[in-house]
Amino acid sequence: MSSEINYNVVEKESILGLTKRQKNILQFILILLLVIGHAVVCFSQNTVENTYTAKSDFVPVVKESIKFAEIPEIKDSVQRIKDIKYSIVSNPLFPKYQVQKIDAAKMKNEPINKLYHALIKAGYSPLYNMPYGEFFISNTRSRNMAYGAHLKHFSSSATLENTGYSGFSDNTGTVYGKKFYKKHTLLGSFDYARNTVHYYGFDATKITAERSFIKQVYQLIEPKIVLQSHFTDSSKINHIIRAGFYNLQGLPRNSETNVNAAADVSLFINKEKLNVGLYTDFYNHQLSNDTINNLIVSLAPSFEAGGKKWKAVMGLKATLDHLDDKTRFYFYPNLNVEYNIYENLIIPYAGASGGLQKNSLRSYSNENPFVDSTFKYTNTNNKYNFYVGLKGNLSSNTSYDLKGTYSQFDSMHFYAPNYMAQMQLYNRFGVLYSNASVINISSQIKYQLNEKIHFIGKGSYYIYQVKDFERAFHKPDFDLTFSGIYNLKSKIILRGDIFVIGQQWVRTQSINDLGVKTLVNKQIQGLVDANLEAEYRYSKMLSFFGRFNNIANQRYFRWENYPTQRFNFTLGLTFVPF
Repeated sequence: MSSEINYNVVEKESILGLTKRQKNILQFILILLLVIGHAVVCFSQNTVENTYTAKSDFVPVVKESIKFAEIPEIKDSVQRIKDIKYSIVSNPLFPKYQVQKIDAAKMKNEPINKLYHALIKAGYSPLYNMPYGEFFISNTRSRNMAYGAHLKHFSSSATLENTGYSGFSDNTGTVYGKKFYKKHTLLGSFDYARNTVHYYGFDATKITAERSFIKQVYQLIEPKIVLQSHFTDSSKINHIIRAGFYNLQGLPRNSETNVNAAADVSLFINKEKLNVGLYTDFYNHQLSNDTINNLIVSLAPSFEAGGKKWKAVMGLKATLDHLDDKTRFYFYPNLNVEYNIYENLIIPYAGASGGLQKNSLRSYSNENPFVDSTFKYTNTNNKYNFYVGLKGNLSSNTSYDLKGTYSQFDSMHFYAPNYMAQMQLYNRFGVLYSNASVINISSQIKYQLNEKIHFIGKGSYYIYQVKDFERAFHKPDFDLTFSGIYNLKSKIILRGDIFVIGQQWVRTQSINDLGVKTLVNKQIQGLVDANLEAEYRYSKMLSFFGRFNNIANQRYFRWENYPTQRFNFTLGLTFVPF
């Protein structure tokens, strides 16, 4: 059995719309179908032993592929132009609005006030015949050094009612110089003072005394030198080294000589500060009937630490006191801690301190000029002071400080008229010593409004417990001080002071009808002293002032039998000569 299959394939690309790729795929499928059909026929012939012959005019042909042997490359169609030459033609543009020039901002320094070389103040009080004068002279601004001098005189030749001659004279003079180095300052000074007083505390209606008999003259010379460092690097050791000498002469044939040296060093260890102080004083007291030497050496290390809100000082002071062939050793605490509770408004603090107080002719005469210069020398041992307090700022202009202290003293000094003296005036004060304890409550408030108003008020209340006496002689129960300054446009300056001293006990002598003399304690009234000063600045070179003292015109006693001056005033002027 044979069969013939004729296939007529007509390519009609235009009619069918086949692409070249689609036609190739179609041809491949037809060839594949023919191969499969042929395989089936062969299989069937082998099985049934039939033969088929297929005839076709289609001859499959595989076209030869086109191969590119060259490496692909990108040809830049943009041609580069060599040796380009160009120029800019600028035409001025005239804007419609003209911009004004603005100068650069500059910080201007505050004008430096002109300094003058000298200043003279002079005045006179006619009520008590009191001339007054001061003279200041110094160099002007300098980066290398500062030097100058100051002289002052104030005296009176008056005699108070029912007393002896009460004239006095205060004369002081100072010459100083400072040399500024890169990290140090060297300071030297020479002080001179000559003060004359009279022991006028007696009843001149009953007793007559020559002026030379009641006259006392204190004459002081004192050179000093100080070297101070100014290191800003915390790893450096800052120091202050001081050396000095003074000689004080008094009548009759009394003198006191002091040689002193001191060194304070400080060093930061991490954020804490270590302070060490070494102090040495040698005193030679030449009395009319004796000579006394006194050596005092103190070593005081301390350690300061602190944080954002707290500060603390912990230290100890050791002192050697060699007086009158006896040597004593003392140890004193140096403790202080404070804590800032809120924004410097409330700062409580507490601590403990102490120290040896040197009693000398200079310290006694400065406190009481009518002291007997032949007193017995004994130093006061302030064993300890325990204190607690509260301080802070009520505002940016106002600050306060309230403090309570309990102190213990060995050989605390008191004044009493020397009734054991051979002379019968009994107008010089002897010095008494006794162990005592003191409770002191003090307060202070400050107010300052720029340079226009400045006010300070402070006061203290004392409770004394004296071992050997019934009373603390010439120690007031309290004292108050109020000071203020008012500046009216730097043209009119007003200054005022009010001093209030409470009642005090004194030891005095009583004589009964039989002429028997006994010592008794007497209380004298307190005092109030108000002073006022007004200054009118006519120009920078000339001003006028008036001082009014004891405005209440009181006759009060600070020391037993020594009344003070009543109301008095001083008129004067201040001018700049060059």
